[in-house]
Formats: sequence, C-alpha cells, structure tokens
Amino acid sequence: MRTILTLGMRHMLMGTFLFSIGSLLIKLAGERIPTLEMLFVRGLVGIGFVWWLLRRTGVGMLGTRRVLLTIRGVVGFAALFAEFYAIIHLPLADATVILFTHPAVVALLAWAVLGERLGLRGLLAVGISLTGVAVVCRPAFLFGGGPSLLDPLAVTVALCGVGVTSLAILSVRALAKTEHPAVVMLYPPLIMTIVSPLLAQGWLWPTPLEWGYMLGIAAFMNAGQYYMTRGYAIESAARISAVTCLEIVFAAFWGASILGEIPDGWTVAGGLLIVAGTIALGRGEESGHTDGQPTPGTPTGV
Repeated sequence: MRTILTLGMRHMLMGTFLFSIGSLLIKLAGERIPTLEMLFVRGLVGIGFVWWLLRRTGVGMLGTRRVLLTIRGVVGFAALFAEFYAIIHLPLADATVILFTHPAVVALLAWAVLGERLGLRGLLAVGISLTGVAVVCRPAFLFGGGPSLLDPLAVTVALCGVGVTSLAILSVRALAKTEHPAVVMLYPPLIMTIVSPLLAQGWLWPTPLEWGYMLGIAAFMNAGQYYMTRGYAIESAARISAVTCLEIVFAAFWGASILGEIPDGWTVAGGLLIVAGTIALGRGEESGHTDGQPTPGTPTGV
C-alpha cells in the first residue's frame, strides 16, 4: 500500500510538531522568566548543536563572509526576540497565525528588492495572506469600533518580527551560495549569548520546572529545525507548504487544551486565509509561476 505521507513530508510534520511544543514551552516559561534570559539559554544550546553538526562535516565554524554572517546573526537574534515576545504576550494561536505570514513578506521583498518574478498568482496569494493578518489583528482604522482584544504592543512586535524574519530568510539565501548551512545557523545563537546578558534586566534564577521549560525550548526548536531542513531538502514546495500549515493547528490545540485559550471566529477565519495564501505560494513555486520565489516557511536557523 502506498503511504500518504512521503519521507520529506514526515520529516516536515515532525519538525512542525516539535516547533509547536517549543512555542508552548515559551508561553509557559514566559509567565515569569524574562525573554532575554530564555534566549540566552536557547543560544547556548544552539551553539552546542551547531558545533556538533560542524564537527561531523569538518567545516570551519566561522565561515568566510564574516561581516555578512554577523549581520545575519543580529537579524536572527532580533527575529527570535520578536517571536518569543509575541508568543508570551498574545494567545498562542493568534501569535502563531501572525508570525506565519512571513512567506508572503519574503515573496514581496524578493520581488521588490531582488527583482524576482512573482506573477499574478503570487501577488494574489500574498494579498490573501495579508488579508488574513488584518482579520486576526482587526485594526480600528479598517474595522472601526473599539480596539482589538489583542495587546497592540505585542501585535506590533509580532508584525516587526515577521519583517525581520523575512530579512533573515533572504540573508540565508544570499549566504547559502558560499557558506555551509551549519555555519549560517551558528551566528544567531552566537549573537544571542553575547548580546542577551548586555541588554538583560531583572534576570531570575529559574525553578527546576522553569529550567526544564528553557532547556526544552532549545532542544525542541533545534530538533524541529533539523527535521524541517531535512524535509525541505527532499520534498517539493507545494507538499511542504501544506504540512507546515499544521503549525497553526497545533498551536490552537495546545492553547485550548493546556492554556485555556479558545480561538475566536476572527482568528479561525484569518488563519484559514493565511493557510490558503501559503499553500498557493507553494503551489506557485512548484508549477513555475513564481520563478525564484523562496519556499514558504523556509527554516531561517534562528
């Protein structure tokens, strides 16, 4: 009997599931532990993970284009800070839905900055995804009435995170021409471990449970990135994009079952629009309608 899920799709499913657990642990640890403290631990574990990968390949750790790699590390640090902040201060499903729109922003930036062909189908898919963001956030200047129930500052940080994550993805694509993927992965955790203590205020000594949360964040997210990278290496964009959308489903499940956060109709509707736009972007790449378009959800190594 032919399996429904290919090997690449199974890798992607595992990676998406592990990332969702990491997001849940961010939410739990963030009830008391400062964001920069969590990022510091995430960075230390990330350095160890990348060192292990590089040791197996025999590639030098620091790469050749070190200035650009350092900039990529700073961008990756900013993207992860925004992601952690949004997850902590927004309902998990809402944060995941907003952050999941980065494929659309990557497509727009690649079109506007790099001159890559997007096509009518790609533009329509981007428009659908951005409409989904508006439905979830419900800004007053579009929808009228009272303010959204979502924290405006957290929404702003999440949207900034989408932009920074998109820049991180484009930087990965530029560096991939000359640098080993593991070298590109090294710089964000390296910057995290250096910068987080300098910016931190009010760090707390974690309880044993909180240590478990923070180590779990690092372990699950690094493992998730590993499986997602393997999935992207052997599977088509169209199939991958459909599997990555399950991250929103997982987030809604964890939020409802563990955190008591029940998504409202606006979140569901916006999430469906974003899923539709993401899948359309993936199918556009698969059929050649969006030449050069980055694969939706490409791991950024952050």
